Amino acid sequence: MSDARFDVVLREVARRGGGDAELYAERTRTRRYEAREGRLDGIAFADTLALGLRVFRDGRMGFSYGFRGDGSDLARMVEEAVFCAGASDPDGSYGLPEAAGPFPELRLYDPAAETVREEEKGEFARRLEADVLARDPRMKRVRSAVLQETVAQVSIMNSRGLSGDRRESRYSAHVETVAEEGGEGQTGDGFGFARSLGGLDAGAIVEEGAQRALRMLGAVRPETGKYRAVIENGAAAELLQVLAPSFLASQVVKGKSMLAGKAGQGVAAEAVTIADDPLSAAGSAAEPFDAEGTPARTLELLAAGELRGFLADAYWGRKLGTGSTGACRRPSAKSPPTVGASNLCIRPGKLPLAALCEAAGDGILLTEFLGIHTADSISGDFSVGASGIRIARGRLSGPLRGFAVSGNLLAILGEVDAAGSDFRWFGSLGTPSLLVGGIMVGGDS
Repeated sequence: MSDARFDVVLREVARRGGGDAELYAERTRTRRYEAREGRLDGIAFADTLALGLRVFRDGRMGFSYGFRGDGSDLARMVEEAVFCAGASDPDGSYGLPEAAGPFPELRLYDPAAETVREEEKGEFARRLEADVLARDPRMKRVRSAVLQETVAQVSIMNSRGLSGDRRESRYSAHVETVAEEGGEGQTGDGFGFARSLGGLDAGAIVEEGAQRALRMLGAVRPETGKYRAVIENGAAAELLQVLAPSFLASQVVKGKSMLAGKAGQGVAAEAVTIADDPLSAAGSAAEPFDAEGTPARTLELLAAGELRGFLADAYWGRKLGTGSTGACRRPSAKSPPTVGASNLCIRPGKLPLAALCEAAGDGILLTEFLGIHTADSISGDFSVGASGIRIARGRLSGPLRGFAVSGNLLAILGEVDAAGSDFRWFGSLGTPSLLVGGIMVGGDS
């Protein structure tokens, strides 16, 4: 972001009575390629510039946004932000973040993103579909095969001298598959993420998408009861997503966190360590600074089962008394920044998935939760559908579907006997598989 653009902001703020100002700009180039029925079915291009402005004065905050960034647009943004500040209630927690040192160096951008041919990206998506169908005669359809490329330039400046810039490239691909046999159909999916197109493993995405559908053919319902369980890494990521809001200082202060009032206490088994890790480039939300310019840092929120702290931006950090942890996010260009997680992860253990299943003895490998987003975000209680694979004498022995699982999220984390070594990032959520002492299953009586 040019100093000239921010100079306009400072001049316009001063002309309207002064105050602290912060200007955030994100220029994004997105390309999406979707293949269907052997051809490139859709291409979507988007090139956008989004700006967010905050003005602080007299203990008040005003926000506005724009999409052009020229002089008249910036003047309008300042006028609207100043008006909103004047119309808001004063709050001593409003204000720019405190200065917090240099930004860490991260490699988030691959210059090759500027030279990859459009034909090569389209062919990647087309080959995903073709290779899935060639994987096994039971693979009958691919609902979607998609590659998305995103290149972004993010800049932030404020009136206290802060200035930050970062550039990043992101490539993600996924396939949704259908396997059929004997009149039965099962679906699956495969996913990959990298900072360059060359970093995407097309073979692994294809194999995952096909195998997740094929392994469920012939599924039956289990009997009702309590089972030892291994929660596969992808399903564990779904549970972590439900828990994520409880780590936010905003939810803690409002009494909407299942972890409120439990800092310093054991809330999970010793095998569970959860961190927010914006410094891991393998996670899609990696960044050297957050959405208000605070340097990024890794923070252990839950260490060996003990709750160590919460995520906070400058505003909620003042409310909670912790200061900012570098956890400010921008949900959209049209919304003011607020506290949020970056790369949230459960740290891995040492046992491979096969060893977790062996330790389970007779139980269930839970591969998917259906509707886990309906879990109570304050109590942690849930009752949802699920699918999985039976574990018999420590070995996978057959697919299961059409059953329900119920319990409490914190209670499940309290029964984790071991975390697996099969850690994986699913976008901005990273998890290994988890061996759990017991989970209630509702199937055939």
